[in-house]
Amino acid sequence: MRIGIRNCFIVVLLISLTAFSGYAQTSQSELDQVQKDVEEFSNSLAKALPFNSTLGLNWSDAYIGRIFPSVPPHFGIGFSVGATSMEASSIKNLANNLGADISGDLGRMPIPSYTVEARVGGFILPFDLGFKFGFLPVINISDIKINFMLAGGDIRYAILDGSRNLILPNVSLGIGLNYLSGGIGTSVGSSQRISFFIGNNAYNFVLEQPKANFKWDTISLDLKAQVSKSFFFITPYLGLGGAYAWSKAGYEVEADITLNNGPVRPQDIVAINNELERMGYNRIDVSETGISSIIDHNDFNFRLFGGLSFNMMVMRLDITGLYSFLDNNFGASLGLRFQL
Repeated sequence: MRIGIRNCFIVVLLISLTAFSGYAQTSQSELDQVQKDVEEFSNSLAKALPFNSTLGLNWSDAYIGRIFPSVPPHFGIGFSVGATSMEASSIKNLANNLGADISGDLGRMPIPSYTVEARVGGFILPFDLGFKFGFLPVINISDIKINFMLAGGDIRYAILDGSRNLILPNVSLGIGLNYLSGGIGTSVGSSQRISFFIGNNAYNFVLEQPKANFKWDTISLDLKAQVSKSFFFITPYLGLGGAYAWSKAGYEVEADITLNNGPVRPQDIVAINNELERMGYNRIDVSETGISSIIDHNDFNFRLFGGLSFNMMVMRLDITGLYSFLDNNFGASLGLRFQL
């Protein structure tokens, strides 16, 4: 089945926390329960992904200064690593219903991320521009495939420049755009049966040698305000951000598929989708080579972020904490950069 969503790369968490403890050789699930699980999965990711996409470019200085006119010109380049948390029961339920055996009580789990990032001061006016990028191509770890990409940028305008004042802080307002995508896939055994009833009629899908893929992506438009002040070699900072995100999440199962011991017929898929819609669930896409379901979810997200940097000559070591008001998730990141 195919689900498009949002992130990150949750695979590392599944491996590091509970992983796939085994593969079901023959198992059976109800299609309506699978669709219920994918909706919960999509809803959880729709909250967690935009929050995760804001990792990177959380520099301590609310404004780094101009590149021109300025001596020296102000710019910086570095990298950061971090993670945000998300509610994990929806992932476990969906994976188990698709035949992947995930044991243990996940509760919340981390979504890791990394970025290479740069920021350059503005020309004439007191603003700066930031860019970030992180990428992990499709790699195989045992029988699990993982991929991840995070890209974004922002522009911040200093409404108060306190860099040459002993008391006043730097205060900036910014707007940014982030894109996050990821996926995890694995084989789930020799066969998988998924059933559905319409009245007294039973519809039984048989999936041979299925490979389940979980996919997600999100685009978020981010507004933020930040205040900072340097004291000798330390710069504490605090910020508030709000984002609106367009997210997708879902599953994809690649397999040879039969329906009621015969080929998949269009009229049967129409009947199943009509019943799913009547029950309040999303539609599925079915062919003889796979089943997929993709759910769109748009939502606001608000966060608090802050921390401090240790300033060592032209190097900065940033420690940042984040909190999401929408779903009570937390995050943290560590960054190192060269900055003038």
